[in-house]
Amino acid sequence: MKKSKLLLIIMILCFSIFELSYSDAKRVEKIENKQIKNNIVYFKNESVPFTGEFRGPGINEEYKSGIKDGFFKGVILDGGKNFIYEGRYVEGIKHGQWVIKYPTGSNRAILRYNYDKPHGQWAYFYETNKIESYENFEDGILSGRVVSYDPKGNVKTQVTYRSGLLDGEAVFFHSPNVLDTTTVFSYGKLNGSIKMFSTDNIPLIEGTYKNNRRENIWKFFYKTGDIKTTVPYKNGLKDGKVIIYDKGGGVVLVSLFKNGNEVDDKGNIIEKSQPFKDAIVERFKKFNRNLKFEKYDKLLSEL
Repeated sequence: MKKSKLLLIIMILCFSIFELSYSDAKRVEKIENKQIKNNIVYFKNESVPFTGEFRGPGINEEYKSGIKDGFFKGVILDGGKNFIYEGRYVEGIKHGQWVIKYPTGSNRAILRYNYDKPHGQWAYFYETNKIESYENFEDGILSGRVVSYDPKGNVKTQVTYRSGLLDGEAVFFHSPNVLDTTTVFSYGKLNGSIKMFSTDNIPLIEGTYKNNRRENIWKFFYKTGDIKTTVPYKNGLKDGKVIIYDKGGGVVLVSLFKNGNEVDDKGNIIEKSQPFKDAIVERFKKFNRNLKFEKYDKLLSEL
């Protein structure tokens, strides 16, 4: 009798374990059977939102009640080339580390999300595994250093962001140890000295900005490095004596300006100022658009 009861208990336990393991088993289906209705994922022709994993060649997608939830792997197109992506969703939101890889398997980018917002450091790599650039984020906003490198590891660009805006010293290089531009930003605006150089490391422009407007004496140079022109600015407008020099340093022409207008020595307007769009300011306005996070965040958001 006791043996019969013991056998019955063992059978019940075995059945319970089998039932539990069966109920916990993840459903795996072929990717071609995935169907989307109103942004909810179903198994083809089923009425209940899908829970489980769809698989295909190079594809893994995990869902819970029709919502992305779990590991995802697939292919994205960037610049006409295929790249592999891997990452995780939590209730439909990108969270944690995402990796984009070259077809060879080496890392193209390592990205971090905190509930769909870029967070921490985003790093990008050449196919040789050498670092190409990195950006830093805090709660989805650029914050900290942004640095880019050439394929040999030399710094190309070095800037700092605060609250999503360029802030502090910015340095740009033409090539190793050959400066392109050095300047200073404050809350996204040029605010301080600026120096620009040729590819031969010869000074081309020296000046000062105040809130994106040219201020004080600006110097422009010939390609030889000799002074070409000096221009005084006030609130972004020419104001004072503009002097043009020949390559030997002799004065060629002196013009007088007031509030951007060319005037005679009595202050009468000779020529009114024309609308002036500062190409240097415009260059840096476009700088954010060239950062890689904009592109990769958009690509992953379109999955």
